Amino acid sequence: MTGAKSRLNIPAGAEKPVKETNIDLEVILFNIARNWWVILIVCLITAMASYIVVTERYTPTYYAGATFVVTSKDGGSDTVYSNLVVASKLAESFTYVLESPVLQEKIAESLDMPAFKGKVTASSVEKTNLIQMGVQASSPQLAFDEMCAIIKYHHIVSDNLMGNAVLDVLKAPTVPTEPVADMNRASKVATATAAAALLTAILLVVATVANDEIMTESDLITLVDCPALATIYHERKNLSLRARLRGMKTSMLITNPTTSFRFAETYRLFRTRLEYIMKQKGHKVLMVSSAIENEGKTTSAANTAIILALNNKRVLLMDGDMLKPALYKALTTRVRRGMSVNEFIMNGGDPEDIPTMEGLPTLSLLLSKASIPNSTEIIGSNEMKEFIDRAKRVYDYIVIDTPPVAVATDAECFAEIADCMLMVIKQGGAKARVVNECIDAVSQSGAEILGCIFNNVYPLEFLGSGTEAHADAVKAGVQKGGYGYGYGADRRN
Repeated sequence: MTGAKSRLNIPAGAEKPVKETNIDLEVILFNIARNWWVILIVCLITAMASYIVVTERYTPTYYAGATFVVTSKDGGSDTVYSNLVVASKLAESFTYVLESPVLQEKIAESLDMPAFKGKVTASSVEKTNLIQMGVQASSPQLAFDEMCAIIKYHHIVSDNLMGNAVLDVLKAPTVPTEPVADMNRASKVATATAAAALLTAILLVVATVANDEIMTESDLITLVDCPALATIYHERKNLSLRARLRGMKTSMLITNPTTSFRFAETYRLFRTRLEYIMKQKGHKVLMVSSAIENEGKTTSAANTAIILALNNKRVLLMDGDMLKPALYKALTTRVRRGMSVNEFIMNGGDPEDIPTMEGLPTLSLLLSKASIPNSTEIIGSNEMKEFIDRAKRVYDYIVIDTPPVAVATDAECFAEIADCMLMVIKQGGAKARVVNECIDAVSQSGAEILGCIFNNVYPLEFLGSGTEAHADAVKAGVQKGGYGYGYGADRRN
């Protein structure tokens, strides 16, 4: 059974809160900011792809032009007027004249090409007897050569249409030095990248609106079946640039002098609430877990045990996550002789002999370093039950860091010997549905759900409405008979 998925049995007919589909602008902005790297990666990929596409698809076009003057073969008083009229009519029809297969074949033959490859345009200069004619081609020389050929051979077709008009070259063509239109690569790449960023942001907005993640205290109150005993705000692990560059992380313990006053003070307030509840209910054995991995349960368990021990209580902190033990890392301590969980319990060790944490004699530690394959058997053994019973007589509190409930059955096994449970819920971590299923599974195993720690929370007060929204949610929770922040209430009665 080791490492197997938990079977989360939900009572028939049980109704779970459903997150209403609403638009919370603060959450949307937070999710966009949190996933900035996704937008960045999409932009980089789009920029590179569009750069390649624009470069490959761009074909430079060169223009060689000439200016013609239209005159009449016979003079007369209306010569100027006649020239203007003829020039205008010729400009309208000359494009079609130049598309004549006869003329194009002659031009291609004269240039020793299989076919005419240019694009010819003609237009009259307003209120003059001038015609501007040009050829667009893929190379400067080709555009120039084809324009010269048109000047030389256009009479093959145009003589029959021009009647009394004569075309004379006023300005001869020259070899073009620059393409007609620039590639505009930078502009096109920027446009494509901006569009990709906008589309990614829109997809993030849609995902946020449709998501079941717990992002705010309001979500926690309305969606989760346990009260919030503490909200732990995000604490930066790398405090210096040098530490960030080296990937160094400080331990997130309240005893660490680098942690903020708010962080430590939040745990002190949490201790007051937790001790009050456990004393009222007569509980001593507290298991700390989460729905999924990487929600901060191990650090929360360590800090919970430390803050209780700092209040002159004898506390035993035990690493119950025998599949992936990490408590010794969170405490930044080595596993000394006599600290190994499985050896101490299976050998019937005396709880009085458990080593204490250096610098904190009221906190005893049972840790693991290597994975224990038969963890389920150890947890469910008589030796474990007997050890917990003996430890209760020695310690004021026993805090057990267990595996995530939705990952392994070990957490449910611990729920059978623990008095109560503290759930750690990370902002944007597990879905509300999964959290509630885990809470039900632990409750059915025998442990009472005291509440939860809302962990690693980024304040969502971009618009200054976070406090009001939270107050409204608390009020709504109380009106609906929910927990709010009260102690000992039960929504299932």
